[in-house]
Amino acid sequence: MVGVTPRHLAGAEHGIHTVLEAIPKVYGWYTHPGSDVSESFTPFVSPCERIRLDFRTDYDDPWQLVARSDPYSGGLADWQISQSWQTPPELVAATLDEVAAALAQDDERAFARGGSGLRALFPFAQQNWSETVTATRYTFTSPDGLATARLRLTDPPLHEDGPWHSPYLVVSCKTDDSLTSWDARFTANTPLRILVAFTTAAASPEPLLRNNTYLSEATRARATVTPLAPVPAPRATAAGASPALEAAGPAVKIVTNGSLLSFTPHPAPRIVSHRR
Repeated sequence: MVGVTPRHLAGAEHGIHTVLEAIPKVYGWYTHPGSDVSESFTPFVSPCERIRLDFRTDYDDPWQLVARSDPYSGGLADWQISQSWQTPPELVAATLDEVAAALAQDDERAFARGGSGLRALFPFAQQNWSETVTATRYTFTSPDGLATARLRLTDPPLHEDGPWHSPYLVVSCKTDDSLTSWDARFTANTPLRILVAFTTAAASPEPLLRNNTYLSEATRARATVTPLAPVPAPRATAAGASPALEAAGPAVKIVTNGSLLSFTPHPAPRIVSHRR
């Protein structure tokens, strides 16, 4: 096992199954009765039914989360998130942890942004990503030039606000290697705390744990790959720590209330590549 930095080059060769298994165990989200569950489609619904998460192996963006403050209205979603295949699962887990935390706290702000989205870009500025500003967009670019975070400075009308057509925030990594190219899209009303949870995880300088056997030559050429010392016996973590992040490698996540949770790496089985 090795540590990979920067994080945006780590890909998803580790942890997808761990995240999927953690959803019902940790968050209490369940598969909705009567749902068409198949090998290519796993739907999860929060107990309050305001959050629906679909994992679709037949989509380019298998992680699809839809939030509705009134789950029975059948109207437009309050906000949506889509994340593509090679989005590092640690970043997916950070997003889901924050969504679950907002619901557990019965936070009414879980369905409105509640502040300037520019705050979501601070983690990139702190890690020396370069910035570019136009009249309509704020962009941060990673030091290696392969990852970007693009924030719209104007909110689209609600009926045009979607993760594919007019995303509010897009964080992506674009290389000539399909194993490290990914993007995550967030619509305009996504709560600020959830945007910050994702960008903090994406910008972190801490390495992500990967199996060196499965790293592509392109990844080894671009990223810093560091062999890890043997892992000591796991120490106790705070209640509610996400198994997905425990499996994700050396990392520290700062949650909204300011407490610090430490995670110990545990290798997960290799994920077989999916056709899209």
